[in-house]
Amino acid sequence: MSGEIYHAKDLRPGNTFIRNNNLYLVIENSFNKTAMREGIVKCKCKNLRTGSITVEILTGEKLEKAQVETVDMIYSYKDGGNFVFMDMNTYETVEIDEKKLEWEKNFLSEGQNVKIQKYHDEILGVQLPDQIVCEVIDCEEAVQGNTVQAVQKNAWIASGFRILVPQFIKKGEKIIISSSDGTYKGRTK
Repeated sequence: MSGEIYHAKDLRPGNTFIRNNNLYLVIENSFNKTAMREGIVKCKCKNLRTGSITVEILTGEKLEKAQVETVDMIYSYKDGGNFVFMDMNTYETVEIDEKKLEWEKNFLSEGQNVKIQKYHDEILGVQLPDQIVCEVIDCEEAVQGNTVQAVQKNAWIASGFRILVPQFIKKGEKIIISSSDGTYKGRTK
């Protein structure tokens, strides 16, 4: 190990580390101490290269800290199979293959502020705001005569992403969507 290290029992949510040539972000951690042996450290981690989430047992390990940098950028445009982002301070552009943004591309719109995660020169991904405002470009007709509060219908935003919305939402309205799970959160005023 060349840089700073974490002792597994000291890991906290938000820490990033290197293990088996993979970059991990700690989402949740638990430390269970037993009387007869060393405490057990389990961490729910996100692999920053693949996006997969796993539970890692890290008891007694020393892990190299990974200095993951977050850069504020703006989504500019799509160029073939790449999304182009620009740093508003340096005007440097970064292209990211759309295969790396399978989920995020559902919510990107030109001029949107995002955070790009980098590890040295490697682009790891895009961090979207928690909630995104999108315009409904099409939706199903409301079911007439249904007074049940929770009845929902399908609606689509510009990217083609389908979302369930309440019956009262109409085409052209702007709605708020959670970028983590793609659910309807409300409408704008």
